[in-house]
This record gives sequence, C-alpha cells and structure tokens, in this order.
Amino acid sequence: MTESNMEENYKLEKVYKVPHETFKEAYKAFQKKYVYPKSIIFTILFLILAADFVYAAVKAPDNKLVYLLIMVCIAFAFREWYNPRRLFLNISETMKALGEPEYKMGIADDHIDISTVSLPDEDGEENDEEDTDLTDLPDEFDPMPEKTVVKLDDSYGLLEYEKFFLIMEGKKMFYILPKEGFSEKELEIVRGTKQ
Repeated sequence: MTESNMEENYKLEKVYKVPHETFKEAYKAFQKKYVYPKSIIFTILFLILAADFVYAAVKAPDNKLVYLLIMVCIAFAFREWYNPRRLFLNISETMKALGEPEYKMGIADDHIDISTVSLPDEDGEENDEEDTDLTDLPDEFDPMPEKTVVKLDDSYGLLEYEKFFLIMEGKKMFYILPKEGFSEKELEIVRGTKQ
C-alpha cells in the first residue's frame, strides 16, 4: 500500500505540540505506572538486606565483611531510589531545551503514525524541514526522525489522563498526545483505538 493510500485511510490526522509542563506530567505518570513500583520493591529489598546485615554485625562485631555488605546494600537501595528521579530530571531538561516541536499523528484502522513535522530553531521559531538549507549536508543526513508506526495489536496500550493520553507500545515506549486542541469527536477517535 502506498503512503498516499494509507493517508486516505486515516480516521484522524492532527498536528500538535506537547507543552513542556504536559511532558513533565506525562513522564511522571509513566514512571508512576511502570518504573516506580519496581524501583520501590528493589529499594525495600536492599534495605531489608541491609537491616539483616546490621543484625549480623551486632551478633558478630568482628566480621568486617558484614560492614561492607551493609554499605553495598544501602548504596544499591539509594541507586534504585535515585535513578528514576535523575532520569526524569535529565529527560525533562533535554525536552525543555528542545522546545516544542510539532508532531503529526495519523490514526488508521490497524496502526497509529507519529512523526516530527518541525523543530523550533534557536530563536524558538518553528523550523520546517522544507525551510532548512540542506545543500551542505551529506545525502544520508535526515534532519527529521523517521515516522513511528504503532501497531494496534496486543502490545498497544492507551492510558487516559485529564490533560493527555499516553500511547503505549509495550511497557517501555510511550508517546504523549495532549488533549488540548482536540475536539470531543477527535478525542473519541483516539479512545476508540483501545478495544
């Protein structure tokens, strides 16, 4: 099927932006659902192990290995607690520096296409692919990432929140679709992708 035929089969095509505050809220929601539960379990396990080694150190204060194991368990517990927060801050700052790119989403019967339409330039203005002078760049350089195709199959998930949807591809990849700028009919088409 050619791309023009696929475009004719779209139930919905929409160009949108993801404001930075919406991105932060959506990424936090993703972490609460898929990252924090595992992180909390491992943090608690490492702290229980540390407490067990503290008990062993009280019973046998001459055993130097126990003190090392206590420190290792505390370090692992801290790492499990801290890494998701550090990742959130890093990704949040990166997205803030990127600005608010324009994305295009198309919903077909069996998939959703998501692509970047334009990136803001350093002045905050939109910078279309067509406006960029690509004559000095190598032929293999493509300023816009390839279109992402999310199949509407068993690995697809859709989580709805007050201001946005999280379009899930498995439990590791997600795409943010803000509700702002969408009509109620368009929102119903998005909701209809999850059956």
